[in-house]
Amino acid sequence: MDRAKLEAVQKHSGVKVTGFLGEGAWHFAWKVLKGSDELVLRIPKAVAYRKPVPFNEEALKAEYAGTQLYYRSVNKAVEGSAPQFFEFHVSSELTYTLESYGGKQIDLHALTEKTAFQTGKEIGEIYRKTEEVPLNVDGFGYLNWSQEKGLQGTIKGDASEFLKEESDEQIADYQALCAAHPEYKDNRVSEAIQLAVAHRKKTFTKPLLVNQDASPENILLNGNRVCLIDPYPSINYPRTMAGNFMNLYETFFISLAHTERYQKHQFKECEENLKMIAKGFIEGYIAGNPQIASEVRGEQLLKLLETAYSHSQLLSEDLTEETRIRYGNKEEMENRLLQLSRELKVLAASEIDDFRCFLAQY
Repeated sequence: MDRAKLEAVQKHSGVKVTGFLGEGAWHFAWKVLKGSDELVLRIPKAVAYRKPVPFNEEALKAEYAGTQLYYRSVNKAVEGSAPQFFEFHVSSELTYTLESYGGKQIDLHALTEKTAFQTGKEIGEIYRKTEEVPLNVDGFGYLNWSQEKGLQGTIKGDASEFLKEESDEQIADYQALCAAHPEYKDNRVSEAIQLAVAHRKKTFTKPLLVNQDASPENILLNGNRVCLIDPYPSINYPRTMAGNFMNLYETFFISLAHTERYQKHQFKECEENLKMIAKGFIEGYIAGNPQIASEVRGEQLLKLLETAYSHSQLLSEDLTEETRIRYGNKEEMENRLLQLSRELKVLAASEIDDFRCFLAQY
């Protein structure tokens, strides 16, 4: 990190650095004081995944304004479950964010099964209640920002029609995956995917504010209270991101535990706690409604399919350094594809009866 830039940010923001918190993929972070307030300062990296990150005002403002919107919505839903103060400055000379200090990052290896389950349950409740907060943003999909219109979704038009097109693509992706990797051919998987797609078309009402980045790095504990930070917000079908959370914690993080991106977390050594967080999450999210549980599991199946399909696609390309850091080399990806095939079959077999049952009610 450029020391002169840090000093310039301190002077501009009026903060005093009290300690270095660490670095993520895209930002450095410090604990700072502004008056008597304890805050976190983040400055974007000039190099991420070993390549320069060019300044992009609109992309940065979309990211930070989206974060501000998400924090505000979360706190309306469950006060104190996201930083209550957040501001940002974006210019070609100085770019940074300041937010409330939310606590310490969860230690997956130190959690008991009970605390892992309770943490997941609290996150599930936060997700569910945040979906109930009214949203006043045009469009849907990933967020964009412009000087004229401010924050908005990148996709216009009929959200239900877009969801239908996405669903058709997922069915086509499964067919392509089976053609390239015959071990993926399975009648129950095929039927379960068709049912999950049909289910989402029946239950979709409107896109809502959701968070795609559910990494343990972004879950803090303040005492026993969960605080969510550094989101990747979008406006989407809400069950999709609930299913994404389940896929991440039951499969994705564990499968990619040995990649350069994730190896420091030693996810394989805390596999049971990751799965207990997922178990708690779905209980907190569904609030006792088994139909919602089936909807979430359907979206989890589709996210697992996407994970496998993206691996298959990467095998046909020249790997960039960023891809290698995230996913490993081609041999590792080929081995992971076999594992993902088994995971897909197990999930489809365990959920297909519920998919049939709930879809039959429509």
